Amino acid sequence: MLNKSEIMPNLYLHIDGDIPQDLQKGTLISLERGTPMKIYMLGFQPAKSIPEIPRWFLQKYTSIPFKILEPFAGAGTTIIESIKNGISVDWLDYHPLSRLICQIKTSIFPIGEVKEEINKIIQSAYEHQQAPETIDFSNKDLWFQKPVQDGLEILRYYIFNSPKTTQPILCLAFASTVRKTSNMNDGMLLAARRSHIKKMPKLSRSDVFKYFQIYVNQTIEAVIEWHPFINRNLHQVKQLNLTDARTITGYVEYDAIITSPPYINAIDYVWASKFELHWLSMVKSNQERLNLYSQEIGTERILKQERKELGKTGYKKLDKLIEDIYFGKKYQASRGQNQLRARVVYKYFMDMQQHFKSTFSCLKPGGYYCFSIGDFSKICGVDIPVASILTEIACHLGYQEEFHFHLLLKNRKLNIPRNVNWASTIKHDTIVVLQKPV
Repeated sequence: MLNKSEIMPNLYLHIDGDIPQDLQKGTLISLERGTPMKIYMLGFQPAKSIPEIPRWFLQKYTSIPFKILEPFAGAGTTIIESIKNGISVDWLDYHPLSRLICQIKTSIFPIGEVKEEINKIIQSAYEHQQAPETIDFSNKDLWFQKPVQDGLEILRYYIFNSPKTTQPILCLAFASTVRKTSNMNDGMLLAARRSHIKKMPKLSRSDVFKYFQIYVNQTIEAVIEWHPFINRNLHQVKQLNLTDARTITGYVEYDAIITSPPYINAIDYVWASKFELHWLSMVKSNQERLNLYSQEIGTERILKQERKELGKTGYKKLDKLIEDIYFGKKYQASRGQNQLRARVVYKYFMDMQQHFKSTFSCLKPGGYYCFSIGDFSKICGVDIPVASILTEIACHLGYQEEFHFHLLLKNRKLNIPRNVNWASTIKHDTIVVLQKPV
């Protein structure tokens, strides 16, 4: 396992456009990116991966025919790049909102019918008097003003009674409306009380309807721009009937896996999309929402008794880092946070070990696994070389490292509470290409 000084690159390149195929191993690059297609930005997904990474891999390593697996689909970046390059791709994700986003990006919709349905819904919504009361979850009244709740309930009623052919687009626009009209400020990822956040302005039902119209128009524009690509290659895309990325065995063999696994100790994706999950009835209760954590890699929802256990991974240097967190060698947090964070780190790498083991059996001999991940995370003052540890675990299971490089992250600001004394901002991603021996 490498420390920070040992992974410093010998070469730095600033690149305007796509990542070159002849990039030198270990190079640190920064990218000047062009304006992407609108489909990439469609849907809420914190820390979206950038298309240049799967595009680089597909250009460098693939030939036709070729079959990709994306086990952490997220906002569908790898799926989009595969479709654009005529590559077959199977995908899965545990998160219901991510699945909705990816389903829209891998489907063809009758745009004329969608526009007609939107006009009907907007007109009916303005004329609707008594709003239903169907949605309930913890702190709903804190985060949603009463006129906003009424407006969302009315829109939800008409959306859920619209034709199935139009519902996905309407639901995604509705999800954006939910986030925008909540009492969270723009840029806020997690719903949490913070004294420095400015008070939200008063919103009306009409404001809700206006935002919905804006978001549905944006969604339609993105889908229309994307339709020519998906129309040619729709038959090459498949959503697997799976949600847990730790157990993917039993399916076809793949030429490559291209993905961006969850960042360790960075974003609580279930919490971040709490409002959308409830308003879209993707979960029926608070408990059902919490149950999603059981399929999340490295979940922070850990039983109190389990938090006290000092996990042993069998990887000597990793276990030493976990001990340093557990015993507060670098930073002593309060209220059992050291023990919790130590257990989160342990579970994250054990979950990823299970994932690597399962995907190894899904790859053809000579097949590739390409992943992008933050290279270092600081947890309770302890630097965790995430990319290096994941590579070590994968190689222990039979993979061989074929290539790697580093990407300078720009403008990645996560508007979430973070104590800089024991956590940090991820400044670089490391892209690693592993290969299954022939």
